[in-house]
Amino acid sequence: MKSLLHRLSTAVFLFIATGLLACSAESEEPDNLIITPLIESVGIVISQQQANQTNTIRFREAGSSQWQAGNPLYFDPTTDSLAGVLVYLTPATTYEVNVSVDTVSVGLQTYTATFTTRPDTPPIDPQKVYQLAEIYTGGTLDLEALNIAGKPGAWAKIVGSPDTPIVAEEGAGSAVWIGAQSYIYFENIVIEKGGVQGFHSSQAHHIWVNGCDVANWGRSPAYIEEGIAYDTDDTPINYDSAFFLQQTGVVTIENCLVHDPVLSANHWGSGHPQGPNAFFAYANHPDPAFEGQIILRNNTFTGSPQVRFNDVVESRFNGETYGGFIRDSAIYNNTFAYANDDLIELDGGQQNVLVYNNDFSHGYAGISVAPNMRGPSYLFNNTIHDMGDERGKMWASIKLGGLYSRPAGQVNIFYNYIDVYRNGITAANVDGDNAFWANAINNVMITEQANSSVGYGIYDLQKAPQSEYINNYSFNFKSAQPRNEANISEPFAQPDMLNTETARAIQNQPTPKTLAIDAHYRIANFTRMQEQDVVVGMTTTQVGVAHWLEDAQPLAMALDGNNVQRYTSQDKDHLFSSRAPHSLTLEGNTWAYAKGAFEVTPNTVLDFTVFGKHSAEIAGLGLDNNNRAAQQDVLFLYGSQNYGSAIGQYRPGNHQTRFSLNLADYFSTGSYSQFLFILDNDKPTAGIQPQLTFSNVMMYDALDFSQYALQSYDEGQDDIAFSQAYTSADGRSLTLEGNAWKRITGNFTLTENTYLVAHVKIEGNPEVAAIGFDQDNFVSSTEVVSFGGLQTYGMVHAQFGAQDGWQRIVVPVGQLFESGDYPYLTFAADNDAAPDQGKVIFKNVALVERP
Repeated sequence: MKSLLHRLSTAVFLFIATGLLACSAESEEPDNLIITPLIESVGIVISQQQANQTNTIRFREAGSSQWQAGNPLYFDPTTDSLAGVLVYLTPATTYEVNVSVDTVSVGLQTYTATFTTRPDTPPIDPQKVYQLAEIYTGGTLDLEALNIAGKPGAWAKIVGSPDTPIVAEEGAGSAVWIGAQSYIYFENIVIEKGGVQGFHSSQAHHIWVNGCDVANWGRSPAYIEEGIAYDTDDTPINYDSAFFLQQTGVVTIENCLVHDPVLSANHWGSGHPQGPNAFFAYANHPDPAFEGQIILRNNTFTGSPQVRFNDVVESRFNGETYGGFIRDSAIYNNTFAYANDDLIELDGGQQNVLVYNNDFSHGYAGISVAPNMRGPSYLFNNTIHDMGDERGKMWASIKLGGLYSRPAGQVNIFYNYIDVYRNGITAANVDGDNAFWANAINNVMITEQANSSVGYGIYDLQKAPQSEYINNYSFNFKSAQPRNEANISEPFAQPDMLNTETARAIQNQPTPKTLAIDAHYRIANFTRMQEQDVVVGMTTTQVGVAHWLEDAQPLAMALDGNNVQRYTSQDKDHLFSSRAPHSLTLEGNTWAYAKGAFEVTPNTVLDFTVFGKHSAEIAGLGLDNNNRAAQQDVLFLYGSQNYGSAIGQYRPGNHQTRFSLNLADYFSTGSYSQFLFILDNDKPTAGIQPQLTFSNVMMYDALDFSQYALQSYDEGQDDIAFSQAYTSADGRSLTLEGNAWKRITGNFTLTENTYLVAHVKIEGNPEVAAIGFDQDNFVSSTEVVSFGGLQTYGMVHAQFGAQDGWQRIVVPVGQLFESGDYPYLTFAADNDAAPDQGKVIFKNVALVERP
């Protein structure tokens, strides 16, 4: 391994040569400053420093007279350097930075530099733009064989399409073989079937993947023994990854959906989890200039309750300084879900590695930084919630350890929101050592349970003297007080907020969540404000990929070419297409309709998902009979012309959004023959083509709860003294609080084609949230379908939590229950241990027969 100083000087030369950095330092050793810009952040390292120092940093856009304060750099004892970051920068923008370092032995030194952040897209060679349909002939896409590569300032570009999915052959090593080819930009690649890996490179650099969809990669087991899946060579199946970028650095993965690997990983009950990953952090390129520098942003990497990753993001060589992301990387605006081990590993080298504004859920552990062998790393404004492996078990939200066995990096933990049943910042053994070095400030950590090693906001057994814990809100519901095993440097500044009522109020805040934090505790350059308060957890309402093709719901309207026609009185461009039978995309100035018999009753619900790109004059949908849509026939989503009945607050470019409407609030009851899809844009803007996509459009009649008597379901289970149940005034919703099991009585007939549709919302942390059918008024796990809660009970359909808000479930109850008549439809919000800790709301509940 080459020395740090050699790496720094090499990188400085590289960046000056490519026009990204010019720097100078008013010191004896100006070459000991390195600046590594990413797209929206920058890493700073100054070598040859001392631990006993103070420093300040400020920055500004070039040409501005207004300096902004940055968070000071931190001393890294493994390299005798100062290191740190600036965040929330603008892409392709030039900045000036000024660092002052004061030491007793040397005095004041000032370092100045000018740098430019990387652009949002790489520079493309117009002579090297390849349409996938023209170069792909099936099997593995082999870029080495095709000799596709770019060069600095002139990248090659490969443009995919849903119409040209990559389908690897059985037993193939990968779906896309990059090899060592570099400076390649992939756009809209769909991997319908991977090999062992999805994308696979070896010693490449400058790889950028935007807008991909990767599924069905990895090996099928030859056999499974004691819960572990084995290959034909009798080795456990492990490391099969959607992105297996071996010894590859300077990588951007953005706007990608990674889902549904072939194999589900085992859980800890069968030994250390082994199985697939979404991304394998393996960034130790042989050239130090190209190591690290990984950007993962705006992605959704998700398993499911049935098929889970080992780690969603896993580190290679995680006990070495050259392991994992290594340095100067940023993981932000992502959704990572469903792992039987960690949701993300940073283990290994972590200098100036950032993890922020991510949504983490459904894992045994959330963020692992055990060990950090070269710091500092930064974890900030993440939301960690609804944790648990396939058994419902978890250990840590943020896992640290190995300070002495694998020394010695600092982890900065700022403004995170943690809402779990077990532990927040937590010790874990690395080679028998569970000590760690953390700087945790202004985090919110809410835990549910409590015993000897459970229910801690901070669980720091070794209490290393380097660690600091400042102004963290930590509250445990079971003990009704803060619960920490740590030396707290400064307790939470507002002790009157440390109570159950305030903790519940924080839980029930919508995202972004805020907290009143005094200016004294705010961290320069890291603090995000909303009005007068500081944001904790995610800074945006949603993260992850903005638009993806949803799985088809069995009751969705057919939207393919056989069922959709031009709405001739308005349609001008005739640009509509269907990627799948349940999805329809309009472009330009296009009106279309699906023909059928659409009946609106007082109880009719319309469900649909929508995504819009670029504004138009009218974007909406509606019902009609005469091919002459008037305002009363249109539901208006957005646009410059306010035409029809406005619904919701959707804006083009936002994440795709699911709507659920009571149609009788907008239309007269009766029959309609045309279901309209509208994108009106008579006066287009040059170069901008509006798009509007609808998917999973469903109409059905919901139950009216006001027509049923609400009764106790199994008096041995329903806690009448500690429960409440009530219906809404319009009869559309049912709310359960406390430890409530309720039933309504009717004639509920199930056939093999029956589906249950419902919208559900969980508040707090109930043990079980469920719905079911019964004939004898006695609770059985075979008669309920659960969709959330701390415990896995009954037939698990989903694992939602409070952070998920309203969710729609479509359950094939005709396949889960025996066909026949059931007198009881049942609803559960189980809270035996803590009846005050959970609420479940059911809305728009219906039984629908699939045609």
